[in-house]
Amino acid sequence: MYTEDIDHIGVVVENIDQAIKFYQENFNMKLVHYEVLQDRGLKVAFLTGQDGTAAVELLEPLNHEDMNNTVAKFLKNRGPGLHHLAIRVKDIKGALDELKVKGLQLVDQSPRPGARGHLVAFVHPKSVMGVLLELVQEAHH
Repeated sequence: MYTEDIDHIGVVVENIDQAIKFYQENFNMKLVHYEVLQDRGLKVAFLTGQDGTAAVELLEPLNHEDMNNTVAKFLKNRGPGLHHLAIRVKDIKGALDELKVKGLQLVDQSPRPGARGHLVAFVHPKSVMGVLLELVQEAHH
């Protein structure tokens, strides 16, 4: 599987606006993308270091009480904190096929639309030493 790099670290937060301000004021990070994903019930924001690296994705559920929403459920059960590690891949379908052949448990059997117009798919934490892993294929413009 050809991975390009770490794409971002996902962090679940109670209040995305407060979290954005916190990362900006305390770590001099800059907001580079903000989006509401209605179909996933999420607000997401991407921040980077001043040089454009070290992306952090902040995730807040639109409805904190919706236990069908995995992020709302995460927040209720575990509180705010580290949610996932995302790696960038050139061919997400090929990566999923390869991981399935290797016996890893996939959350997503095929890619789906994600934030920033990218394709995403998740690999179950049981297969990745306790870490939810997101595969990200950048959108081709």
